[in-house]
Amino acid sequence: MTRNSSPCGQAKDDPELLEGMMADLRASPGIYHPGNYWTNYERYVLPELRRHGLHDFRRRGDTLFNTFGAVDLIPSTLAVARNPRSRRLGLRKGLARWALKIPVTRRGLDQIGSMMRGGNLDDHRRLRFSYARWYGAARGARPLEALNASIIGNPEDLFVMGEHTYTLSLLRYYLEYAYCCHFVQFDALSSVMEIGSGMGKQVEVLRKLHGRLCFYLFDIPPQIYVCEQYLSAVFPGSVVGYRETRRLARLPAPEPGKIFIFGTWRLPELAGLSWDLHWNSTSYEEMEAGQTLNFLKYVNSYTSRHVFLQERMEGMVQARAAGQHGVLTPTRLEHYRQGLPAFRMLDLSDGPDPTTWSSFQCSLWKRTDCSLST
Repeated sequence: MTRNSSPCGQAKDDPELLEGMMADLRASPGIYHPGNYWTNYERYVLPELRRHGLHDFRRRGDTLFNTFGAVDLIPSTLAVARNPRSRRLGLRKGLARWALKIPVTRRGLDQIGSMMRGGNLDDHRRLRFSYARWYGAARGARPLEALNASIIGNPEDLFVMGEHTYTLSLLRYYLEYAYCCHFVQFDALSSVMEIGSGMGKQVEVLRKLHGRLCFYLFDIPPQIYVCEQYLSAVFPGSVVGYRETRRLARLPAPEPGKIFIFGTWRLPELAGLSWDLHWNSTSYEEMEAGQTLNFLKYVNSYTSRHVFLQERMEGMVQARAAGQHGVLTPTRLEHYRQGLPAFRMLDLSDGPDPTTWSSFQCSLWKRTDCSLST
């Protein structure tokens, strides 16, 4: 199940917590159950967690944990090019310096991404790092050098730049944060609410760069289970876990640095809902459109400042029938407009990661209706 296991920090297994989360999910209203897309993956991910736990989960090569960002393997297209002397696949000398002069436009990103496909592993990492550092500086983000990748879960794709450690996926989440920095003053925020937190890598980036932020994380198990166990290991003492939050009748007031873990079905049960920034990255698109609109009711009513979305705005692939790959009713741009009437979309553009060969788009929304439901 694992490759090249080595001593490092590990996320703790807690089978009782996992089973309790799953029981609560099954007892919740149907609209909070996994849609067609995730039902197909859950039948594989859950047995794997029960059988093998979380040891070395970030370097498993035969897992579906990658469907929620929980694996950090060396990209398969570059694994054959690990030898830095393999110049046949190498980038030309000085290419990174030239690439950093490319403006942040779709054409520029495509050029960089095209060049990256031909590089060996060291070239690829160096160029990805250099691009992310430049992009962050151009958007007014905290410097990339302020980040260190966590080794919890023993990631395979771990490399050093200067005195800091990174993974390629960490660079991706930094780029999403940097995109938002053009519109959002993170130091002026006190709270972030994320639906679909996955493993928690985006929270890891935001928490390390803006340590006073408070996070409210909502997801379904087993994803939220992996998230709680991972972030508890990365930020000891900062995570308020599911066992405690399931007893709460009210969303806690923001506490600097705290991370609260909830099941998504708790949203209609909690009083005092309020947060500054709502975050969703490639999660709404995996739901049925009706499920997305249900969540957007709360996002529209209780988000005080901004909404960030990274999704396929034309919708996820549509399944031919229930039980097959895809969603039954895709969530598209018109659904976000319908579900966020109190917000104005400030920007809609292709994502900042030039190596993400997909149709993901980033959008940033600002609240224009100053009234909040209470």
